[in-house]
Amino acid sequence: MYQIQLITSRATVAALAIALTLNLAACTAGDDGAQPGAGPASSLSAPSVDAEDSRARASTLAAYQDYVRAYVTASNEGDYNVRLDKFVADPALLTVRQDLLIKYQQGFVTKGEPTSTPKVSKVDTSRRPFTAEVEDCFDTGRWDVVSKKTGKSVRTTRQATRYVVIAKAELFDDGQWRIREVNAQRERPC
Repeated sequence: MYQIQLITSRATVAALAIALTLNLAACTAGDDGAQPGAGPASSLSAPSVDAEDSRARASTLAAYQDYVRAYVTASNEGDYNVRLDKFVADPALLTVRQDLLIKYQQGFVTKGEPTSTPKVSKVDTSRRPFTAEVEDCFDTGRWDVVSKKTGKSVRTTRQATRYVVIAKAELFDDGQWRIREVNAQRERPC
């Protein structure tokens, strides 16, 4: 029985020593200007800015590529009622819907596929809502606007076919990144 008490006593002493060490560390951390709990253990519990930026970049790029894919499909099919709101938000959503409706009303569709080489050029995860910017070299050389009746091209002559597109994205409350602005800069070849 004496042996058990000795082990318990050693365990108690060890526990007290650990508690005192932790208390002393917490007190001295505040003395040198460092924030208590700002050590390595707390940095493990919160995601790093780099990790947050990486997730934002990947999600923004996916949203942009999904938007382009859905828009091209809708434009090729002449479908102005396509659901794009999973990838696009106003004011870009209104602009895209108007573009598809005007093509439909004029009897135009697109034919072929554009090439797109987007990259995320800016990310801001320092405040909510998170935002990002995509820069794309958009090439419509193999994607043409044609008359639905005749199948002939109605592309404006001397119109740039390879140009920079800047898209601005935002993280919404539902966790989905959406494209908010799209600016085709036809005067900027790429």
